This record gives sequence, structure tokens and C-alpha cells, in this order.
Amino acid sequence: MNVKIGMNMLLWGIEITPRHIPIFECLAAVGYDGVEIPVVGQSKADLNTMASACDALGLARTAVAFVGEDVNPISPDPSVRSAAVDNLKKSVDDAKQIGADILVGGIYQAHKVFTGRGPTEQEWLWSAEYLRNCGEYAQQLGVCLGLEFLNRFEVYLINTSAECKRMVEQVGLDNVGVHYDTHHANIEDPNASEALNDIQGVINHVHLSESHRGTLGTGQVDWDSNFSALKVIDYSGWLVIEAFGTTDPALAVAANIWRNAFSSEKEVYESGIEFIRQRL
Repeated sequence: MNVKIGMNMLLWGIEITPRHIPIFECLAAVGYDGVEIPVVGQSKADLNTMASACDALGLARTAVAFVGEDVNPISPDPSVRSAAVDNLKKSVDDAKQIGADILVGGIYQAHKVFTGRGPTEQEWLWSAEYLRNCGEYAQQLGVCLGLEFLNRFEVYLINTSAECKRMVEQVGLDNVGVHYDTHHANIEDPNASEALNDIQGVINHVHLSESHRGTLGTGQVDWDSNFSALKVIDYSGWLVIEAFGTTDPALAVAANIWRNAFSSEKEVYESGIEFIRQRL
């Protein structure tokens, strides 16, 4: 497989700034190809500083975005849906600013906002319209969007790879694809081989994340099946490690992380890259 190995910076918190450049240095030293940076309203100066530091270290960038209730693209309030478009376009701008060519995440609905029922056809259509609008904008800037299907405890619009594929096909843009995450797939997709084969033509990003969000290989994800399937479909793109800890209280609440499933952040990124290399 022609892949690049990245590390998601959410392990160190939601707000990543130039103070995290020493971590970039550590990741470059052990051989990472890039870092995944959450774009959460940092200043252009901070984004530029981090981009320059990464360039000097030979680290490429990907970006991840979040959607809150006040910018929910499937809200019945048209003013909120309009704000959602502006919000995602701003995230695309920030991704471009930091030098990322892909912006990923569960960007099709507000995170952990539920109605007490399953998705309606109207909500689906609202999301598709918003994604097409923002996808066209991103396309002009040379940025791709990766739609990350999330488990049922985080969202309700798109929970499986098949549902995500249906949304991608409905949006109908070459730069909008399926973002496959092993943590969510471990909950919602019963068979990694079938899931990955089904999305072969639309997958554009991969998160490698353990069942407990800690060190790769110490949980319940079927890694042999996932790597075998990725090789069968000849996946070409990013393999980004995503792990969460309790350092950032806001992130811990958002991801329901009440304990660390690792001894240190260093363990996660050092053993993680070796874990991937062994399977490649």
C-alpha cells in the first residue's frame, strides 16, 4: 500500500497551538509523515507558525473539524443551517491555511445532539445540500472532505460505512469521500473486510483507533482483518492514529474518556507507528 502515517493531535487536547511544536518534533523524529491538527478557530498567525514548523520538519498536515449545536446543518432552524455552512467553510479556510489538503470528521451533523429518534429524510437532505455547498467551496481551494461515520452514541445521521457511502454518492463530488475509523467501525460495522470492500471507490481517509481509544493493539479491534482488507482494496492515503486521554477536560467529556488506556502519550505514538509498520 502507498500510505502515509500520521498522528492526530487530539491526544494532547482540542486547542493545538505553536506551544505544541515540540511534540511535532518528537513525531518527526520517530518517522511520522504528518500530523492531524484540529482547526478550532486558531489565529492565522498561529496556523502559519505551525505550518512553517511542520514544513521545516518534513511533516505534512491533515485537519479535523467539529460541529456544535449552534451550527448544526440538520437543525430545523434555517438560520442555524446557514451558520453551519459558514462554519464549515471557515474550517476549510483554516485547513488550507495550515497546508492540509483534507479536512475530516463527523461534519454532517452536530456532535452528540439527538432528537430521540432516528434521522428523517428531511435531515438527510439538509445535510447533503450543506455538504455539496461546502464541498464545492473546498474543491475550489484544493481541499477534500472526509465524512467520518461515528457510532450511535455520538451521532444518529450516519453510523455505518454503508450509510456514509450513500451520503458521499448523493453529494456527488470527487473531493468528498468516506473517512473510515476503526473505533467506530468496530462498533457499527460487523465485518471490516466487507465494509472496506464496499467503500473501496469512495474511501479517502483512515483513522486507526483502538476500541478503548488507547494504545493500538491493546483493545478489541480486529487489526488483522482491517489491514488485510486495506491491502486488498489497495488503499492509498493516510493512516492516522487517533487516541484520546484525560488531559483536556473538554475533550474527555466530548469523547467520554474517563481513564487513560495508555501509560503515556509517548507510548501511544512510539508503539503505534511500529504497530503500523509491522502490519504494512
